[in-house]
Amino acid sequence: MKFKKMILSSLFLGAALCVSAQEKQTEVVDAFNPHWYLQAQIGGQHTLGEIEFGELLSPNAQLGVGYHFNENLGVRMSVNAWQSKAGWNWSPDNYTWKWNYVAPAADLTFNLSNLLLGYKVDRKFNVSWLLGIGANIAFGNDEAQEVNAELHNIYGTNPIDNGENLTHLWDGTKFRLQGRTGVAVDYNFNDRWSMGLEIQANIINDHYNSKKAGNSDWYFNGLIGVKYVFG
Repeated sequence: MKFKKMILSSLFLGAALCVSAQEKQTEVVDAFNPHWYLQAQIGGQHTLGEIEFGELLSPNAQLGVGYHFNENLGVRMSVNAWQSKAGWNWSPDNYTWKWNYVAPAADLTFNLSNLLLGYKVDRKFNVSWLLGIGANIAFGNDEAQEVNAELHNIYGTNPIDNGENLTHLWDGTKFRLQGRTGVAVDYNFNDRWSMGLEIQANIINDHYNSKKAGNSDWYFNGLIGVKYVFG
């Protein structure tokens, strides 16, 4: 009889330990774990200008590595690069020119879904806001040189008064500071992989597109890509 009681007691104790272990495991799984991630994106860019939207579209790509400190705040280092495009609408012709750039940047990322709705481990969609600063290293502005020479032949040499020339024309390689903000939406396939859409607005000084506007230049990136989480 005592032997049976000992067996039953052992079984109950074992079951209790299993339940306790499962509860602890669930707590660990459901808790947020700080982690690194790698991100690759590709898309298009529109540099703000006076001619039609479609004429100022150019290709764009970005690689980034980031770290989430907690469920609300993270940081990301990225390199955005490829091509920018500008235009001049002088009737009856439109002039366009393109150049290349590399733009490394550091962003703070804020998970708006968690901030507003609370953290949820199995949430499929996450909306984030980013705010960053970086550099734009531009080069290959040969087409702008050609457009400027053509405008010079047609309209003369008085760009300040009549605006027919590219007053801020540049050549070589130019390093400029820039700021940016944006919104990202991610869909989580599982704990490791997600796919997302990101929209950025980047502000840079008035010399970027070689034209004098009297205010800062802007370019906008639309990116789609994948993210892989480590840890």
